[in-house]
Amino acid sequence: MKSEAGEYPVIINRKPVRRARMQVMADGTLRITAPQGFDAAGFIAAKKDWIAARQAEMDQIAAAHTAAPDQMLLSGAWYTVRAGERCRIDHAEQAVTAPDPLALRQHLTDEFRALVTPSVGARAEGMGVSFGRCTIRMQKTRWGSCSSAGNLNLNLKVYALPPHLMDYIVVHELAHRKELNHSPAFWSEVAAHYPEYQSAEADLRRYWVIIERNHWWNAIQNANRGER
Repeated sequence: MKSEAGEYPVIINRKPVRRARMQVMADGTLRITAPQGFDAAGFIAAKKDWIAARQAEMDQIAAAHTAAPDQMLLSGAWYTVRAGERCRIDHAEQAVTAPDPLALRQHLTDEFRALVTPSVGARAEGMGVSFGRCTIRMQKTRWGSCSSAGNLNLNLKVYALPPHLMDYIVVHELAHRKELNHSPAFWSEVAAHYPEYQSAEADLRRYWVIIERNHWWNAIQNANRGER
């Protein structure tokens, strides 16, 4: 099925929800969640201008940050990916060596865990909160999450971000230890520890498009493995 607003796929998920929801994904795909019998075609027609504007915005962001097929983002910089028998990341040369996406995914997970865990601990202490486990996983729609039990879950794609945005995501998730929602009280807690949170949120929306359209991050996303 093609959207009336453009040449992008449309995915319709039928679920027992009260109201239909529409989302334009980073690759331009239109995703609709709606109850059985809902007029999805009419919904698309009514929102076609909004859909086209969002898809054009995604395309403009991607066009401004086009990478070669052998490049991937790490810590906000473009690294060149090369074939090799063993995984290795040379931060000085901004080069990644890996035999395949599956092995690279595991290597990045281990390296990012070692990088971010001390930061989470330091930020938690400064914010006066505690946390349980800090798990690194590949996620499709969120940068991270915090459970009611205090366990943090960080998306491996956070490793692609510049350090200041990695820090913001840590602050954001730890703030949920005091407010497990996105209420005004939550954002006040975030602002107390990361005053530039609004600009960080805008930057994250831009980076999400860049990462989602990157060849190597897509290959890692699709690497078939169990989560640790």
